[in-house]
Amino acid sequence: MEKLKKQIPHIGRRRVPEKLAAGEVACQDCGMDPMCSILEYAEEGSHVPEGVLLRRRQVARGETIFLKDDSFRSVFAVKSGSFKTYIPKVSGHDQVVGFHLIGELIGMEGLSSQRYPYTARALQDSSVCELRMESLADTGYLLEELQRGIISMLSAEVAFNHQLITALIHQSADQRLAGFLLNLTKRLYSRGMRQAEFQIGMSRSDIGSYLGLASETVSRVLTRFQKIGLIQLRHKRLRLLDPDGLREIAEH
Repeated sequence: MEKLKKQIPHIGRRRVPEKLAAGEVACQDCGMDPMCSILEYAEEGSHVPEGVLLRRRQVARGETIFLKDDSFRSVFAVKSGSFKTYIPKVSGHDQVVGFHLIGELIGMEGLSSQRYPYTARALQDSSVCELRMESLADTGYLLEELQRGIISMLSAEVAFNHQLITALIHQSADQRLAGFLLNLTKRLYSRGMRQAEFQIGMSRSDIGSYLGLASETVSRVLTRFQKIGLIQLRHKRLRLLDPDGLREIAEH
């Protein structure tokens, strides 16, 4: 009977109400939900062994969860806070390759080469859920089910990266910054964060590295955006005052 339950999800199970702390993403809005649904982590009576999914692991600002070229072991989902991923350079000027907000996955790219292609560091006090991929075989679930969950997560990640690249392909500094800010708020909104103001942890130099701009250029453009009433940015808290105005800049 137990085997039957694992092949047909949610038989005789009751969903456990989720208690969220401030700033946390709900499980159904998280990029790891396809796999968690298969493993029935939100259900009473799930018999998945301990240690496969580590929930709400606290990560202090500045702490890394893995380094570039570390052996691939886990996929991480941002439960709260934010992270940057970057490639360390000998010159000391690291190349930022991504920012990861609540509900987004970190480390999926390591699945192909079995090594992480970048370092992941917390931009603020954060928390992650860690799915230990090497332990999935110990769960007792059918291989086809586990593969379906992995493919679903990968498909969503590919679609997300395509949208991100499309949003950020712009020529001028104004266009890049406008597209970047719109994309940030769109991503947060899609994860259930509907408030008008958001905490962003990235520095101007990090944004510049990511967008291929000098940090001075980023500061100058952001200051101009504030002066003309497009945004409000105080102590890394961002509010879009005129999204249509930003969209006009980004698209034209």
